[in-house]
This record gives sequence, structure tokens and C-alpha cells, in this order.
Amino acid sequence: MADIAHRTQFDGSSDDTESGTVLDPQPHGPAARVGQRFHGPVRAWAATTFLGWVVMASVLIGLGRLLVAELLPEGVGAWDRSISTWFVAQRTDALNGATAFGSMLGSTFVVIGIALVVGIALAIGRRWQAIGFLAAGLFIEVCSFLAATVAVSRPRPSVAQLDVAPPTSSFPSGHTAAALVLYASIAIIVWTLTDSRVLRALFWALAVVVPIFVAMSRLYRGMHHATDVLGSVVLAVGSLACAIVVARVSTAATASRSEDAEPVHAPSVVAPEVPV
Repeated sequence: MADIAHRTQFDGSSDDTESGTVLDPQPHGPAARVGQRFHGPVRAWAATTFLGWVVMASVLIGLGRLLVAELLPEGVGAWDRSISTWFVAQRTDALNGATAFGSMLGSTFVVIGIALVVGIALAIGRRWQAIGFLAAGLFIEVCSFLAATVAVSRPRPSVAQLDVAPPTSSFPSGHTAAALVLYASIAIIVWTLTDSRVLRALFWALAVVVPIFVAMSRLYRGMHHATDVLGSVVLAVGSLACAIVVARVSTAATASRSEDAEPVHAPSVVAPEVPV
């Protein structure tokens, strides 16, 4: 938002040789045009985040109902059951402990805790654009997940479960989706704030490894079907895409408000010299 130096101006000229980050709107692009219609970044953030939630909740509910009503009776259900049964056969004390930790990495309290720490660090640095992006992605993911669990209501796998089942239904995997949105968002933010190849590689590695670990842990512990995890990937990727749009529109709205707030100076008039 305001603290982020805009690498491109909306009149088509460039501030410098850089072309901006993935969170910056393109000159004369759709996000720039939409953002200029809002009176401030807060309204822009709220409106586009709400729209992102509507889109992702609709997509996820549609996929969930298609899965339960059409795909499961046609053979996908048998594949799901075979995956769950295979994971149960692999259980050992060591893997039970490891997957308990993996499941915890995607739990609500851990995700919220990490997001708060990251948000505080970004606030200290006045990185409002990054905070808006992170908050939008998690908000869209969580609210879409809750809407889908109510609308789809899929039972959990019929195997021995190693965790206490939450009140939500099996589709999709909230742990997997939250972990993917959180760690990928952090990786994107790090990518926009630093040119260090080491830091970029480190956080992108975490963004890949941790969600996979969480997904495998949830399958191993009998808490989700394999198709639930696939649905959570769709949710997470869609939420991240929507959050990028939110960040771009909010940034454009900030730039537009700043331009409107600039005073217009009347041209100075220099009196002609009078010869003596």
C-alpha cells in the first residue's frame, strides 16, 4: 500500500527501471482501473476480499457437491478408501509422533500465531501492502472452507482416526489449505521484499515442503480422504490468486487517493521587468 514504493506509475511512465512485484498493479491494467474507482484502500480491500470469498466459496461448494453426488459413486470413492487403508497399514509409533507434529503445523492456533507474528513484523516495517495480501488470502481461505464444510457435509474416512475430529466435515482439508496459503504467502512476501536468493529459496522450500507434510499427516492420521486434500489445493491456490488481486486493487486505490490529495499549484506569474 502507501509505504510500498510503486515501481510503475499509472500514467504509463516508469519510476525506475524495475517493473514492480507480483503485488503491484500493471499500468492501465484491470486492477489499476478498478482501484481508481474506490475512495481509499480500505474499501478496496474489503470489497475485493469479499468478492474473492464469494468466488472461491462457490467454486469449492460446486466441486464438493460434484464429488459427493457424482464422482464418489462412480469409483473415486473406492480409490479414496484404498488410500486411507494404505496409510493405516503404514502406522508406527515413530510416524504417529511425526505426523502429529505435521498436523499441528496446519492447525488453527499455529497458523493464526505465525500469521500474527509475521503481521507484527510487517507492521513495524510499515509494509501495509504485504499485510493486506496475507490477511486477504487467509480470510478467503478460512471463510470458503467453512462455507464448503457446511454445504458439502462429507463424512470422514471410515478408518481409525488418530486425532479428535473437529465439528467441520471432511471436505476439504482445512489444515492443508491453511498451511499452503500461509507459507506460500510468506514466500511471496519475502520475494517482494528482498533480492536475496538464499532467503527466497529457503522460504519457497518451506512453502512446498510444509504443506505437503501437513497433507500427508492428515491422510496418515485418517482425518481426510485424498480427494479432500486435492480440494484443499484448489482452495489454497484460488485464495492466493484472489489475494494477489486484492493487493493490486488496494495498491491502485492508495495511489489514486494520493494523487487526488495532492494540491494543485497555480502557475507562478513573473512580472516583466520595467526598464528604468
